[in-house]
Amino acid sequence: MNRLGYLVLNIAVALYLFANGIVGISQEKDFFGRPSGEFGKMIQTIFGKGDFSNVLVIVLSVCALAAGVFLLLQLFRVQIGVTDLILFVFVIVWAAFIVIVDIIAPMQDKDKVKFLPYIVQLSAHLMVLGALISSTKRIA
Repeated sequence: MNRLGYLVLNIAVALYLFANGIVGISQEKDFFGRPSGEFGKMIQTIFGKGDFSNVLVIVLSVCALAAGVFLLLQLFRVQIGVTDLILFVFVIVWAAFIVIVDIIAPMQDKDKVKFLPYIVQLSAHLMVLGALISSTKRIA
């Protein structure tokens, strides 16, 4: 049963990374003109809007797509030499992402942060981090 939970969690995280990667590459905006993807929110928190920000969003989105692919490869035990290294690097990137989006951005928000939506977002980000950590052999 534990293997089934591991399988479902990793597939869900791979889909989450794929979806955020596609949204970031397509540069979709929400109703108010803000970036709708997770990486767009992160980069806009750090650098604001602009061409440099758009390039960084695309780079992070491609990394998310690659991490999703490597996560699935690791899950199905397809041996590629750099899989662990790439997943380890993405664990570091995702930890920085959590710090920026879930800690720094709420402190900068002039509106009051609502507790329950914040917890939902934080828990999703921590689930992705946990699945990435459990998939790499360099940490576990």
